[in-house]
Amino acid sequence: MRFVMAFLAGALALALTSTTAMAWGPTGHRVSGAIADRFICGTTRLEIRDLLGVETLADAANWADYMRMQSDSYWSKTTFNWHFVTIPDGKTYRQAGVPPEGDAISALAKFRALVLDRTAPVAARSDALRMIVHIVGDLGQPLHSGNAHDRGGNDEIVTLRGQQTNLHTIWDSTLIDGEQMSYAEWADYLLARVTSKQAIAWSSPDPEAWVEEARALHPRVYPKSKIIDGDYLYNARPLLHAQMTKSGLHLAAYLNDMFGHCGG
Repeated sequence: MRFVMAFLAGALALALTSTTAMAWGPTGHRVSGAIADRFICGTTRLEIRDLLGVETLADAANWADYMRMQSDSYWSKTTFNWHFVTIPDGKTYRQAGVPPEGDAISALAKFRALVLDRTAPVAARSDALRMIVHIVGDLGQPLHSGNAHDRGGNDEIVTLRGQQTNLHTIWDSTLIDGEQMSYAEWADYLLARVTSKQAIAWSSPDPEAWVEEARALHPRVYPKSKIIDGDYLYNARPLLHAQMTKSGLHLAAYLNDMFGHCGG
C-alpha cells in the first residue's frame, strides 16, 4: 500500500498544472461524455446525431472551454459564470438566487430551450447542445458548486509533494491525470465498478439536486491541512471516481429527459 500511495503521489505531482482552472480537465469532461453515450436511449441518440453529426458527446465535451480561449468578450467574459454556481454556506440554491450574470443552472435552462426550439438555426442549436454537455460535466466537479468565499477552491492554496497549487486544480485535473488513463480507459474502468443500484440513484436529471449533493461533499473535499498527503489522496480517489461516474449519468439523464422520447 505504501508503494502504491507513493507512486500515486509522485504521478500527481508531475501532473500539476497552472493555478487557473476551468472545470474538469479535458480528460474528465471526455469521460463524462463517454459514460453518457452508453446510457442515452436510441431516440436521444438520433436527436444528438441530427445536431452533432459524427461528433460524439466526448468530442463535444470540451468545446465550451476551447471557445473561452477566444478574445471575443461573449466567450471570454459573458459565458464565464455559466460554468459554476455560487451558494453561500448555510443557504440553498433557491435561497441564494440566480445572479444577474447567470450561472450554470440558468445557462442549462437557456441552452435547453434553444436546443428544443426547432425553428432556430441548426448551428445555434448544435452549439447549445455542446454547451449543455460541458456544463453538466462542470457540475460533477464538487468545487463548481462554490461556497462564495474562495472562488470554488481557486483561492485555497495547497502543497503537493513540495509544489504549490490550489484545491480547484487538484480536483479539476491533477487527481485525474495522475492515474494516466485515457478518457476511454477511464470510462471502462468506472463503469465496470458501478452497480445497477448506483446507476439508478445517480441518474437524476435535476441540476439543483446535483448541486446540493456536490455541496454536501465539501467537508470531504476541503483538506484539514494545506499539505496534500497520502491519506488525503487515498480518501479522495473513490470520491473522485463516484463524481466522474455521476457526471456521465447526470448528462445521460438530462439529455434523455430533455428530448423526452425515452419513457419512464
